[in-house]
Amino acid sequence: MSDTTTAPDPGAPNDAGSAPAPIRLGFARGIAPSKWARRWKAATPGRKLELVPLEVAFGTALDARNRETAAAAAGCDVLIERTAPSARPSGSDGPESTRRAIRLYAESMALVVPADHELAQQESVSLAEIAFVELLDHPDHDAGWPEARPWDDPEWMPKGPRAALALVATGAGAVLLPVPLARHLIDKREHTVLPIRPEAGEQPLDGPVVWAVWNAERDDATVQHLAGILRGRTANSSRESAQEETKRTTRAPRVQAQPKKQAPKLKPNSRGAQLQAAKEKAERKKAEARQAKRRKRR
Repeated sequence: MSDTTTAPDPGAPNDAGSAPAPIRLGFARGIAPSKWARRWKAATPGRKLELVPLEVAFGTALDARNRETAAAAAGCDVLIERTAPSARPSGSDGPESTRRAIRLYAESMALVVPADHELAQQESVSLAEIAFVELLDHPDHDAGWPEARPWDDPEWMPKGPRAALALVATGAGAVLLPVPLARHLIDKREHTVLPIRPEAGEQPLDGPVVWAVWNAERDDATVQHLAGILRGRTANSSRESAQEETKRTTRAPRVQAQPKKQAPKLKPNSRGAQLQAAKEKAERKKAEARQAKRRKRR
C-alpha cells in the first residue's frame, strides 16, 4: 500500500455536495487586493476568496498589540505583509523557518509634507530638494533613506506612520513613507503626498517590500495556487509551485522611475525659489569642476 497522499484540488469541495470553505487573504494598510480577488475569481470558480483588512502598516499582524488584529491575522490562510527594503517577514528566514514568503514587489517612495508647505504645490520632489526639508524620525524610517532628525528624547518618537502624520499636520516636519501607504493614511486637508522623482543618474530610494506569507504547515495546493495568483498568474497561465516561485524572490525589485514633470513657476524669494537656486548653483559647480578636469588633461 502506498503512503503517498494527494494534495487537495484548490477548488474541490470539503464534502460531497458541499461548497468549499473560503480561503482568507489578510492584507496590511495601504495594499489594494482587488486585482488579486479578480484573478482568483477567474481562475478558481466556485471557491470564495475572503479579503481581511488588518490594522497594521509594517511587519506581521500576528504580532500586533491589538488582540482583535492578531486574532484576525491568525485566522488567515495567507498574509500580505510590508517589510523594510532589506528585510524579510519574521519567521521566514533560515533552515528552521516556520513561514513561507514570496516577494511580490517593492513600493515607490514619497515625501509627505503639511498642506501649506512651500513644496506642496509641486507634483513631485527630488532627493536634492529633500535635503532642505526636516525629516521626522519614526520606527519605520529605513537607515538607507535620507537621514531624519533624531529625537532629543526617544520617548517622543511617534509609534507608527499614523502618529508621524499627526505631527506632520502640525508643521513639525515631514516624513518619508511608501506612496500607497501615505495616500491611504493621510488627511487630504492637512497633508500633501509628493512622490520622489529620481534625477538623471540617480538611483531611486529603495522602498518597502510587499510579501505573501503563510505558515509552513499550511503549505498545500490551495495556498500554492493562491501564491501563484498573487505573483501574477491568471486562469490561462501555467502552474508553478510556491517553492519554485520562492527561488525568484531574491531578485532586485523593479521600481519604475517616474517621468519628470514640469516644475511650476516659483515666486521670487519664496522657499521653493531658494531651493531651486541652490540646486542650480550646485549643478553649475559640478559643470565647472568637469570643465576644469578637461582643461588639466589637455
